[in-house]
Amino acid sequence: MHNAAAGYWGIATQATPASNALCAYDASFGAGLVEALTQVTVERTAVLLIAYDAGYPEPLYRHRPIPDAFGVALALAPAVSAASQARLSATLTEAPANDMADGALDSLRRSIPAARSLPLLAHLARRGSGRVVLEYLAGKRLAVDVSACR
Repeated sequence: MHNAAAGYWGIATQATPASNALCAYDASFGAGLVEALTQVTVERTAVLLIAYDAGYPEPLYRHRPIPDAFGVALALAPAVSAASQARLSATLTEAPANDMADGALDSLRRSIPAARSLPLLAHLARRGSGRVVLEYLAGKRLAVDVSACR
């Protein structure tokens, strides 16, 4: 099911680049970001990271309710260009995850796996440099170092 949308899109548009689909429960955004940054670094290729969650059908919803739909996309590239906003690198940490000052946004961050990206998105919107710590695996978080390009 995860690969179907990318497969149909590739067939319809005759797109030949590889696509990966992964699911890591509540760690899905972090796992996707690690996978995408690895591809950018090792393969020296541009990657479009898309993370999306919507409510699951029963009986899955009963075990992991998703209260609303949420999606995020990041275009990642191996070299800085005129369109680049920031450089990203990531490592594992035990530091506490950043939360959102706005209670409603923090509720989304905690309840929707793709919304774990919100602290990073807020930091990128401010166009500054620094570190953002995202929820990831049990006992581990993902420290994302952001260096502004402008």
